[in-house]
Amino acid sequence: MPKALFNIGFTMPSPPSYMKGQERADYIARRKFYNLTSDYNYFSYALNSEKVVKNKDAEHYFTREGSNTGLFDMDGAIDEEEAKKLRDELAKTKSIIWHGFISFDEETSVGFNSQENAIKFMKQTFNAFIDRTQLKRDNIRLFAALHDDTDHRHIHFAFYEKEPRRRDKNGNLCYTKKGVVDSKAIDNYLVSANMHLDEHGAEYWTARDRAMTALRSARMDVAAGKTSDQILNLELNKLIESLPKQGRLQYNSPNMKAVRPQIDKVAMLLIASNPAAKEAHEAMLKELARVEMSVEDLVKKNGLAYVNGKRIKKDEMTAIMSGKSATDVSYVDLNKVDYFDKLKADYQARIGNVVLGLCKDIKRGDLRDSKRKYGVNDKSKKIAARRRRGKRANAMRDVKNMLTELCRGQRADYIKTVQEIERENEFDSMRRIAQ
Repeated sequence: MPKALFNIGFTMPSPPSYMKGQERADYIARRKFYNLTSDYNYFSYALNSEKVVKNKDAEHYFTREGSNTGLFDMDGAIDEEEAKKLRDELAKTKSIIWHGFISFDEETSVGFNSQENAIKFMKQTFNAFIDRTQLKRDNIRLFAALHDDTDHRHIHFAFYEKEPRRRDKNGNLCYTKKGVVDSKAIDNYLVSANMHLDEHGAEYWTARDRAMTALRSARMDVAAGKTSDQILNLELNKLIESLPKQGRLQYNSPNMKAVRPQIDKVAMLLIASNPAAKEAHEAMLKELARVEMSVEDLVKKNGLAYVNGKRIKKDEMTAIMSGKSATDVSYVDLNKVDYFDKLKADYQARIGNVVLGLCKDIKRGDLRDSKRKYGVNDKSKKIAARRRRGKRANAMRDVKNMLTELCRGQRADYIKTVQEIERENEFDSMRRIAQ
């Protein structure tokens, strides 16, 4: 059974040119419903418990006469003054108005017992959905309401573009003209939403935060010269020498592309050098694998469903949530889901930035030491600085000596082997002559 059903549709500013007669009139009426210019509109439906007057306006559709939790957006509850401003903007906008709902199964619905829960859910999931569409998050005005008067609680939402930012073929500014949302954006949204809805969903973020905390502690130890890991010190110094002299020292910065493999290598060495960091890192990877497997299992069971591009009726929604609908429902396609790849890339960037922070720490320390930014008679700081430089120099020397001895040993073994073979060949020759 679907854990969450997602429905999204849209209404253009004007009906398509192919619509004629009653069909055209119905489309215009729908637009008035969603831009709040009709008596019975989207607000009315969302904020009222009953459809007292059919096709009145969207305000009733949202408000349901107070039996719901009220209008809200990503910033919190929408008061009457803000609602009035919203009505004025909607009445004038030439943007497409997207509208839909997210409906939850009975088990999940128990968790949606307040507006605060709905706001938190939308904040943590819907911004990423907008980012995956062709729309820009900072140019979107969204409003929503939670309906908690049914077994399948659901969030009704609508949004539009605040201003035209695209260019038409003549170079003039215009609004987005495409209403249908790419299925890949919906697939990844439902996966991320399900991760949020899962009873163990927060455990991944907790595991990731613990891993980052442990890694930062390891960074502090290395910066203070408390590590004796010679390979780590060697690779760290090689990385510092390879860092670009200009541009931002951030893992995902374009100027860092060439040195990212080095950063990743040092990151793994840094994690391995600290038992707490290693344990936390492995726990995070296990938690990510667990969540990924649970989502894959849910997807294979058709547990994440959506209807894209059109509205569905209440009886159709109930049937879909029961898994018995003949409605044209789509299900998440794992081949289109890159959500977990993005999580992994985000984690890799985070640990990479810790390594770059360590490089900055060391470089700043060297600079302070070289410029002697301490009192002339501050012997303790001079000694500490000398010791830090000595430790790093000794570590570099030890690594080089170790590698040199290794090479010498391999060369000596090789020479010894050649000599033994030559002696054996000489002995064989003498034995054959004697015979």
